[in-house]
Amino acid sequence: MKRVVSIFICIAVLFSFTTVAFSANKCNCDVNPVVFVHGFGSYPLYLDADSENPIQVFPPDAQSIIKSVPSIIGVVNNLAVTKNYKKCANQIVDVFYKLMGQLACDENGNSVYNVSIENRPLPTEDHHTGTDYCFHTQDEDFNEKDQYSFYYDFRLDTIQNAEYLNDYIKYIKELTGHDKVNIVCHSQGNTVVAAYLSKYENKDVAKVVFCSPAYQGLSLIGNILGGNVNVRGKSDALELYLKGVLGYSPAAQLGGAIISILNDYGVLPAITDRLQDLLDAEFARVYDEALLDVIGTWPGIWAFCPDEYYEDAKAYSFKDSDKYAGLIEIIDNYHYNVQNKLTDIIDKCSAQGMQFTITAGYGISTIPVVPEKENQTDLLIDTKYMSIGATCADAGEVFADDYKQIKYRNGVNYVSPDMLVDASTCAYPDRTFFFRGQLHDQFDTGYTKFITDALLSDTQPTVTSMAKYGYSQFMYNDEDGNLINVTEPVPAESRSNLRIIVDSIGELIKSSFVK
Repeated sequence: MKRVVSIFICIAVLFSFTTVAFSANKCNCDVNPVVFVHGFGSYPLYLDADSENPIQVFPPDAQSIIKSVPSIIGVVNNLAVTKNYKKCANQIVDVFYKLMGQLACDENGNSVYNVSIENRPLPTEDHHTGTDYCFHTQDEDFNEKDQYSFYYDFRLDTIQNAEYLNDYIKYIKELTGHDKVNIVCHSQGNTVVAAYLSKYENKDVAKVVFCSPAYQGLSLIGNILGGNVNVRGKSDALELYLKGVLGYSPAAQLGGAIISILNDYGVLPAITDRLQDLLDAEFARVYDEALLDVIGTWPGIWAFCPDEYYEDAKAYSFKDSDKYAGLIEIIDNYHYNVQNKLTDIIDKCSAQGMQFTITAGYGISTIPVVPEKENQTDLLIDTKYMSIGATCADAGEVFADDYKQIKYRNGVNYVSPDMLVDASTCAYPDRTFFFRGQLHDQFDTGYTKFITDALLSDTQPTVTSMAKYGYSQFMYNDEDGNLINVTEPVPAESRSNLRIIVDSIGELIKSSFVK
């Protein structure tokens, strides 16, 4: 934590030497520079990051994973063969600490060890062009054409990270000679941007694109933090989830058919039941001995807890509320002053001229370890939370035939043609776009072009105004990564699993020889 603070002190000092030089470079182009606020875990964390030989602790390196293989094998053996759940849980805790233990925070939400993001140099050259603009996510050199990447320690206080973002935005404004920046934020980056807007409003920001936002949390984290995890009897939900992740290509259909057969013949039910036996016997102990000590004390993870789970999750996790009083104060500050006031924050900034666009994935069922197995997601975050209120058909189902007519309001139909999503119940139905089957971290060509066009729009992007670029409110990516407008329901699969396997193999062979 001290290292992170020192980085931004250096930024402040740097301002004092560079403001005069930068301010003379007033830019006259019409395209604001873009600050890209990445999502969870997008940048590695290091032990002793300021030393000559920093050690990467997240993501775990190959050597750490290899060292954990014997314990992982022991977990599988004790779960599937010996059914020794106590020993299995002990090995899970051992593996977890080997891979994640150095990321622990204390009862006040501060890093226990000297772990932080790497001290990367700030950009010293203005590389935004104002022409031939294109948003992208590949930034191995940290700063690439047209955009500047803001990284942060994803474990720590979201509101503190928002203060660092404010410093970074001011620096980029001076560097580029612009009065304002545009922001694209992904996943957890949306929690940081929401906190930023709550504190600084939009005086330095012209446009925001909220991509796959976690600003309202996700049911998976809410349930885990509250100890409400159950997989028994959810083999059908697991099948649906895995097939949604695979997609619709011939290879995916082949994999999906095999998964269906495994479920039909009892393999998936056996797996889910065995996992639940382990959870019933040992989850509380594993949570108290590993998850709480390492992950449960991250302020950043609590920003992912939806309001409907929040107080119950705190009661489950922090039984000794006095011990965790410092952490509780930090996470309450974000939850009640940012997450619960999100629409008020956005409304205020919008009234002051900020344009914004929301993107949300749908069509994939939730990870089947929580009660809400019917929720639609983008693999990770619930569609209803990303979109701030969309009504979704249960996973694997569609709305009734007469639903579209009922929901046709004010001359606009906000129901997706595939009868899966009703956007009329969103907080911002005209500014929210949905992408079927798009995985949480998926930034295909068509999707990044959509973000670009939203940023370049002369006016506030809406489902009506974006039609001039060829976009509808509901889209999906084809196999080449291009966006296709959803125009009709996904046809029901009428083939047998065996027929799907035969057809898929044929398509794969054909695609290998025919271009």
